[in-house]
This record gives sequence, C-alpha cells and structure tokens, in this order.
Amino acid sequence: MTPEILSLAKYLASSRAEFTLSEMNLYLSRKYEEKELYKILKPHFYDLDLVCDAHFKCIKLVKQPLPADESVLRELEGLFKTPRLPARIEKLVESYIEHSCGKDWHTGETAREIRENIVKQKEEYWGGKSQYPKIRIISYLLYHFPVYFCQYQYLLLDLFRSGLLTTKMSILDVGSGPGTITLSTVDFLQKLLGIYSKKNIDVKLNIKIDTIEQAQENINCYNELTSSYLSNETDNASITITEPFHAPAGAAKPQEDADLIVFSNVLAEMSIPPVERADAVERIASGSKNLTIVIIEPADLVNSTALRVTQRALVKKGFNIFSPCTLIWGIGCSGGNCWSFEEPGNIQVPDFMKKIARTEESYRYINTDMKFTSVILRKDSQVKHAYRAKGKFVRLANLKKHVGKRVNIVASVMSGNLGDEKTFVFKVCDATTSLPCYAVLPSYHMNDANRSLLEAGYGDIVEIFGTLIRENKAFSSYNLLITRNTAARHAN
Repeated sequence: MTPEILSLAKYLASSRAEFTLSEMNLYLSRKYEEKELYKILKPHFYDLDLVCDAHFKCIKLVKQPLPADESVLRELEGLFKTPRLPARIEKLVESYIEHSCGKDWHTGETAREIRENIVKQKEEYWGGKSQYPKIRIISYLLYHFPVYFCQYQYLLLDLFRSGLLTTKMSILDVGSGPGTITLSTVDFLQKLLGIYSKKNIDVKLNIKIDTIEQAQENINCYNELTSSYLSNETDNASITITEPFHAPAGAAKPQEDADLIVFSNVLAEMSIPPVERADAVERIASGSKNLTIVIIEPADLVNSTALRVTQRALVKKGFNIFSPCTLIWGIGCSGGNCWSFEEPGNIQVPDFMKKIARTEESYRYINTDMKFTSVILRKDSQVKHAYRAKGKFVRLANLKKHVGKRVNIVASVMSGNLGDEKTFVFKVCDATTSLPCYAVLPSYHMNDANRSLLEAGYGDIVEIFGTLIRENKAFSSYNLLITRNTAARHAN
C-alpha cells in the first residue's frame, strides 16, 4: 500500500461526513479501480472510523450504543428461542471436517478415532487439561463448538439489552480456539443488522476482532473458517478480523482500547490457581478504559466455583460485577464456595453431530445442553441491576436466627430449576452469606401470588414475603419454603 492512499483517506475521513472511493482518484498520482482501493483500505477502516458500502460510498461512523427499542429486541429474542447453528456456519464446519478427514469421516476407522477423541477430550476438558492438536480440533468442532457458539449469543443478547454493544467495537477473543466466539459474534451482529434493515433503521457497524491463541492448529482452523465466512461482504458493516496473536493467554500483552474482551472456556485451562488467573485478565485488560469483560466457564462444580474465586480477585483489583451478581445490601460478596450457573436450554442437533453419533451409545456424542457459568465485569461501577434492599427484609447471612419462622427476603435467582416439575428449586443469593440458600416451591403450593419466582431470569432479583426458613444441616444450607401463603414479585 502506498502512503499516499492512506494519507488521503485519513484526510477525507477527517474532513467529510462521506465520500466515494472514486473521488480519491481526483487527488492521487495515478488512478485506481474502486475495488482495488477498497481492498487496500479495508484493514484500515476501523482506525479511520469508516464504513464503506457495496457502492463504495464511505461514511464517517459515530460511535454510539446500538438501538435496542422494544420491537427490535422482541424480534431478536425470537430468533434465539430455537437455538441452532446457522446453516452457513454448519456447512462451513462440515466442509472443514471433510477437507481434514475426507468425505467418509463419519464412517469406519476415521469415525472410530474421532469418537474416541471426543470421549477423551471430555475427560481432559473437565479436568482443565484440554488440548486440540489435529484430530482433536475435529472432535471439538463436532461436540463443543455448536453449544458454545449458541450459548455465547445469549450473553451477547444480554449485553445488547443493557446498551453495552456499540456501533464501533474493538473485540478481543482470548483463547479463540477455531473461532467459536468470533463466528458467534459476527453471526449475532449480522442478524441484528437484518432486523434493522427490515425496520428501516439506519445503523452501520465498524467492528475489529483481535484474537489470542496458543495452538497453531487452532490458528490455522480459525483463519480458514473466519475468512470463508467473511468472504461475502456485509453491507452496512465493516468487519475486520486480524491475524491471531500466537501466544498463551497467560502471557499475552495488554490489548489497547478494547471495548469487549471475551475469555470463553480458557481460564480453567490455565495450570495456575483461580485467584492467580485474575492477574492474566487484569494484564490483558490494563490497556483499555471503557471496557466490558465476559468470562465463561463450564457449569460443573469445580470450574464454576473456580470462576467465582477469580471473580472476587478481580473485584479486589478494582473491577465491578455488571452481572449476574448484585450486591443487594451494598456490601461485597462473602461467598467463599459459590456454585451458580445459567441453563438457557438445548440447541437443535446439527447434521454433522448426528452423523458422528450414528453408533451404539450415541448419547456420548450428542451435546445440546447449554449450561454454563459466566460473569460480566466493568470498571465504571455500571451494573445490570442497581437494586438496593429497602424495607423489612432479612439478610440471608442471618437465616440461622429465623429457622422455623416466616420472614421476608430479597435475593437474586442464581440457577435454573434444580428440582423437577413437582418441586421447583432455585439457588438464591443476596451476597451476604457463604452458605447455599435455595428457594423451594412445591407445585401444589403454586399460585398467582408466588408464580413470579418461576418467571425470574438468571440474575433477576425477587422479593419474597412470608417464606418459611428451614435448615438442611446435612448439606450446610438453608431452604426457603414457598407456600400458598407466600408472595413473590420481581424487584424494581
């Protein structure tokens, strides 16, 4: 690229609200085709604050929150009611598998080896020792990728609702693997742009995605999948995906001026204690000011509780919890052994997963359950729920004094239903106790006055009036029995 082209583009971008690439030929020492200028400038669109459409008209972008009016939000939520991999992503993944393993990858010796690796990978993964060389990437794509892709979009939806997604964003995908988070992000934004277009809402995006990845095999797969997916230009959006930075997440340099940093199923793979993982997060985030951090880990007991330890260490370093936790009483969390998770439901089974599962014990190779632990962090005191307890509520830390009595409590719902259809059980927390507390609603006690408990989303706050306190000494926990005389309502 000649310095002349970039210099001219910088001048035009700073002095005009819009211009066409063809206009640049009026000032350049030689003429260029518009397509050629577009290709030359595309890697610089983010820094230039420009979005150039299919007609090569470049528009100066003003960074602002993405419009999230009720009609847009409703339609976007509707798209995720039946979560599944988009057909184009599914086709790309299967094409990559075929390219790597042959068209008959789901039969014979190749299928046997893949299935064996899926089982071994699950065992290693839950132990925090996941590795993906060669055939292991294929196992990951077949088993983990679809669920991780879909569940991240639920977190993006939460960020969108809360006004944390903007028209211009620098995103860092830490421990990117073969591109799960990157592809999920681009698909989410393209869905959103489709809704805007249908409603004649003029929104343009300028997105830059950087990545950090340790394994070269993952980088190769990442480059192939993302470049293929972005081969079709998206109108009204400039999406730049840079070459992954080849390094372990724990050794990565600070990201400069990132808007969003995502650690998806990567911190648990670090061979250091959970409290020390906060140091890696802090270092990577240290170069950014107005930043959102998303950390996602598996929902099992070990990894979920480890994330909360890392989370508390980050709070001590000056980060604040945006969600899912709320400091209802205005004091820091005292939970030393917290296990909480979100469970949005199941995804539809992709065709390539069905193919590898055509064998005895097929359940071993089907993974559709979205169930994960996460935290969203900020550094500006912004929170999802600004609620503070008012009125005559008992702190969960004081339940021991009220065993056998009916009291009023206020707490966040921190799990899906842990019981069954006969007895609904939800973990609740108000950030004052280290002992687990559960709201228990037998179905025969359910009525209009207490049904709000079932309707509360993960992290939502409920006020419960007249709950009967019972101690479960065997499990060092407390049950909050919800009866027909108990009232529950969403807190404002």
